[in-house]
Amino acid sequence: MGYQGADQMRFFSEMSERQISAREFFSSVLIDAIERNFGFKKILISYFDTQGKFLSWVNWNGVMPDSVDHPYRKFVANDIVRHVIHQEAVVDQLTYFNVIPRLYKSTDVIGAIDYEHSGYVRFLEENFQQHYSVTMAFGINAYIQVAFFKTLDAGDFSNEEIELLNRIYVYVANSYKNFKKHEQIRIVSNIQNEIISSGERAYLVTDDFMHIMSSNDLAQEYLKDILGTTIAEQISSSKPCNWLPFLLGSENDSSAANRVQTRIIKNYIFKIYTYDQSYSNGIVDTYHWITISQKGDDKAVDYSGVKLPLTQAEQKVATLMYNGLTYQAIADELVISYHTVKKHIQNIYIKCGVNSRFQLYKWFEDKEREGAKK
Repeated sequence: MGYQGADQMRFFSEMSERQISAREFFSSVLIDAIERNFGFKKILISYFDTQGKFLSWVNWNGVMPDSVDHPYRKFVANDIVRHVIHQEAVVDQLTYFNVIPRLYKSTDVIGAIDYEHSGYVRFLEENFQQHYSVTMAFGINAYIQVAFFKTLDAGDFSNEEIELLNRIYVYVANSYKNFKKHEQIRIVSNIQNEIISSGERAYLVTDDFMHIMSSNDLAQEYLKDILGTTIAEQISSSKPCNWLPFLLGSENDSSAANRVQTRIIKNYIFKIYTYDQSYSNGIVDTYHWITISQKGDDKAVDYSGVKLPLTQAEQKVATLMYNGLTYQAIADELVISYHTVKKHIQNIYIKCGVNSRFQLYKWFEDKEREGAKK
């Protein structure tokens, strides 16, 4: 398979543009770019969640979400290549920032002696009319894998092709890393703006791999009081924070999925909100924004009664806020503008006599308790 230096430069240029403008990075557009510049015609992109559950795939025939009839359903338990990829990614704590090639040649994973009679080959032949594969692993716990196929007649991947695939991996991985950086800067900025607008004074923003993406000085002061002065050294956007899992709680905590979580540690109240970034392939990247307040900060606020009745629209917005949605998520849910949401929230704060989301949350809790007593 021949290739020119100009093709590589054109591909790199396309990826550089894509890392800034793309809504989703791994898609049929990437498949087309690889084929156009390097000649690989049979490519499959598979998507999983961070726990390894299959979500969907896209190839030269289009997109195929998971379903009862999906062909991968019957094979997933026996997919030794995927099993090895996922297991090694978990051990290595693979994230979107890895740029070191992670290539898995199917004949190396399974072994040349057993390969021809393996279930893996039968699966490739039955579903893609292909015989050999090399799979690239990307993202958190390898939740995205890009497989390149060849037929039996074309033969297994040569050393020259593996060398080219290594270079393609580096191009794609660097562009994906920059794409995630751009995306996370945008997401964190939106969350910060909302926190500031809500009147909260101390906050953290984290991703779903236990990195602290943003925090302010007051939050760090509170954390030092709780966890000691060395806490500042653990606040990092590139290294997992070992105390965050304790704060965020279990992934199986059903309350985390549909309402604000509350943690009280020492004299501090932590309110944990969830921000989900969803993609058409089924992947959901979860971010958390955490506000911290000292007990007693809200004593000056009178939560007794609504001063003015909330309109139906304001009630919907208030309920979604109580469930932890961000301003933008509320706008998307109600199909209204971000600025309309902000206006509704300003009115809600005035009518309920509160100054922040935390105070509104407590106001709702007080109302629920009053209702339960009646």
